[in-house]
Amino acid sequence: MIGSTTARRRTAVILRGVIPALLAGALADDAAMAQGRGAGDVVTLRNGEIYQGVVAQEQFTMETPWGTVALPYGRVARLQVGRGRDAPDRLWTHDGSRFSGRLAERRVTVLRVLDPTLPVALDDITDIAFAPLRLPAAAAPAPDLFEMRNDDRFRGRLLTSDLMARTGDGLALVPRRGLRAIDLDSEGDDGPVRLRLSYNTPGRYGRGELMGGGLDIAVAHADTLTVAPHDLRTVQLGAAPGTGPALAGDLRPMRELRDTLRDGTPGPRMVVLRGGTFRQGSDEGVGDFDEHPALDVTLARPFAMALHPVTFEDYDRYCAATGVAPPDDSGWGRGARPVINVSWEEAQAYARWISERTGRRYRLPTEAEWEYAVRAGTATTFWWGEDPTGERANCAGCGGLWDGEKTAPVGRYRPNPFGLYDMAGNVFHWMADCYHDSMAGAPGDGTSREKAAGCGKRVIRGGAWSFPPKEMRSANKWRDFPSRHSDDTGFRLVRDMEENEE
Repeated sequence: MIGSTTARRRTAVILRGVIPALLAGALADDAAMAQGRGAGDVVTLRNGEIYQGVVAQEQFTMETPWGTVALPYGRVARLQVGRGRDAPDRLWTHDGSRFSGRLAERRVTVLRVLDPTLPVALDDITDIAFAPLRLPAAAAPAPDLFEMRNDDRFRGRLLTSDLMARTGDGLALVPRRGLRAIDLDSEGDDGPVRLRLSYNTPGRYGRGELMGGGLDIAVAHADTLTVAPHDLRTVQLGAAPGTGPALAGDLRPMRELRDTLRDGTPGPRMVVLRGGTFRQGSDEGVGDFDEHPALDVTLARPFAMALHPVTFEDYDRYCAATGVAPPDDSGWGRGARPVINVSWEEAQAYARWISERTGRRYRLPTEAEWEYAVRAGTATTFWWGEDPTGERANCAGCGGLWDGEKTAPVGRYRPNPFGLYDMAGNVFHWMADCYHDSMAGAPGDGTSREKAAGCGKRVIRGGAWSFPPKEMRSANKWRDFPSRHSDDTGFRLVRDMEENEE
């Protein structure tokens, strides 16, 4: 039952001896520090000054809304200090976790090689970037991944063995061992918590209302955390390690690639598509007028398409690096949700930024590339067949947890046969093409279609959370002004392949 597990104390593993030895080496000479720490830690102050050295701190203790977390120095990748007492401090770890709360340590000491030791009050610091230590291999990661409403995420083990839920058949105990994912949604802190249960059996889902209190979670370097259901967004049971969004199914029959940005962080996860010939549009008597006449299109070269739409986490990183104003999330949360309220021009600017940071050409997909990718070798109305129901997509009337209410975090529905997520529903995607009200004259090689007199509207594809199931059709298209911001429109990227990569 929920809340029935006895809290168990986990002793934090403190890397005693690592810090003193490291600091001694750092003070001895630059080479020693480089050997253990790379370029060292980078401390940015609120007055704009930047210092480099080694932060002399064995661990960081944080009070979170769910309990105390004590992270060893060697596991911390980044510290962001909240401005003012009401703004949370945030800690990121090298394995992709994030915790928000109040740090107990309010002063740090920075040891520098050629300059005096620098004591700094935490409130004078904006950010600390920690270089990775060369540590012994960590133990196998905890099996479950927890994503919170405040965009924190961490690995642990769900100790609550059974969930009490109210379903259409009444109250029921749902054993956790039969589940692979739990999605939770609620309005405020006092309203009912709705559940979407993804079972181990592919394609089997359940819905209901969670009954009971908090969920107990065992987390390394922490007491057992008791998390209120209203604070949880998703639990992925037995999730594979990684720093990206948790994805349902993780079926990826195609080859993947992932470039690295100049700062060493990973770029978008991309799926390499071989190209080929397919039928684009709809035959007469089927679909809308702007889908006619259907034509055969040949994509002569491979290209890579993003595994899922650009998320708020992705786009917020771009905003922080460039000073671009972050888009509004409509009150639904950021993190792994697809970015919305982004214009076509802003999507293009993001693609240029990723291209410049990776040295590869990223761009918006053409209509033909999109339809080839969403069909994934199928010729049916929807990529999964002819029936729009069955929780295949997030739309108004598709029967999902977020049905007609808001976006879902990316990857909550099974991927298409190419292994691509959210190709139908959740958000429309900006295309490179200018909108035409007929397929007549469309290029047969899959390139972008423009207008000589200028482009008043751009194509959007894929359907969205606020649209009915029929708009999830593979051939369906809509259009919008390229300067418009909408809570039902986002984007994903494609990447050109070099000849030596094909």
